[in-house]
Amino acid sequence: MLYYSFLTILLFLIFFYRKPTLKIIQYNEDIVYSPGYGTIMDITYNKDNTIRIPIFLSPFDIHYQIYPISGILTNILYDNTGKYELAYKVNKSNKNEKAIHTILNKHGEFKIFQIAGTLVRRISYFNKPITKINTGEFLGMIHFGSRVDIIIPNANRFNLSVKKGDKVSGIETILGYY
Repeated sequence: MLYYSFLTILLFLIFFYRKPTLKIIQYNEDIVYSPGYGTIMDITYNKDNTIRIPIFLSPFDIHYQIYPISGILTNILYDNTGKYELAYKVNKSNKNEKAIHTILNKHGEFKIFQIAGTLVRRISYFNKPITKINTGEFLGMIHFGSRVDIIIPNANRFNLSVKKGDKVSGIETILGYY
């Protein structure tokens, strides 16, 4: 019995930590791709002319994040002072531990939030600030229950291609275009 329990946990971990195979394609700098795999929880238009799109990653989704646009990674702020609420509760989990990546390109300042959930509470990211990043490169990974949010600037010029409840598949899904 112990053998089967160990084997089940091992298989789950192998499944959970799988790394996606990314298609090598020419990315359009006027298109914003999804930074993660999961379900769009909400779409919020903010007063500062930005759009916030939180994406919930269930334990069955791929937990690697990908840069959704090209530009200069100007800052990474790691906030480990937060709480550990359930990641699918948008209003409560905004205070969770998180890494905030700021990317600047010709359309403005984008922010990608890696938000830790209740279980493991660990975030990994792969780059350092003042780095030129390209669409489709790996941004990092959130371990277990988690969420990735994207803040898109210039909402008045941006056309959404997704809606609340849609499943997104990393850079295979276009969030919208300028």
